Amino acid sequence: MKKLLLIVPLALIWCMSCSKVKNLTQIEQDFSPYSQDVNTGDFIDSAAIVAAGGIPPGGFTYPFPAVAVPTNYKQILSQYYTSSDKVNSVTLKSTVLSVTQPAGAPLNFAKAVSIYLSAAGLPTIRLAHKSPFPKGQNTIYLDDTTANIKQYFLRDTMFVSITATFDSIPPKNTIVNATTIFHLSANPLN
Repeated sequence: MKKLLLIVPLALIWCMSCSKVKNLTQIEQDFSPYSQDVNTGDFIDSAAIVAAGGIPPGGFTYPFPAVAVPTNYKQILSQYYTSSDKVNSVTLKSTVLSVTQPAGAPLNFAKAVSIYLSAAGLPTIRLAHKSPFPKGQNTIYLDDTTANIKQYFLRDTMFVSITATFDSIPPKNTIVNATTIFHLSANPLN
């Protein structure tokens, strides 16, 4: 009986210490696999818009081509001495659009934007969006989803595409930078 009274508390202490050790090894890391400059003039033909009678009421929507983004997940996971089966989740932390040229120019030409994520064998999901766009700002934080995109991250390549609605023609040679920051949660002891 005395042995049992000694063993039970020791077993409880051991179990609690294992949980604490597991919590100490938890990996919570932000990383940015995607930062892309887009020259709106490379895609939007302002002369054709003017020739067609200008911008229609409600604006015009333009789907920019998808960009292949190497995830480099094996390299990222090896930095933290973990593997894909130990990843708990990958979520979007933030998405920022900024006009980089002309410097300081506002994003007044945009009305709404959505950013989509896809990967081989997985459905396309909306990752972030903003509608309506605040006027007079050259940097805008989008409203991000809370989706767990672990399966997209664990592909060698994911694809990012942007669909934007414009209520005016962007000034010629306007460059907009889109940057995403993801959050990785993993535990090598899982």
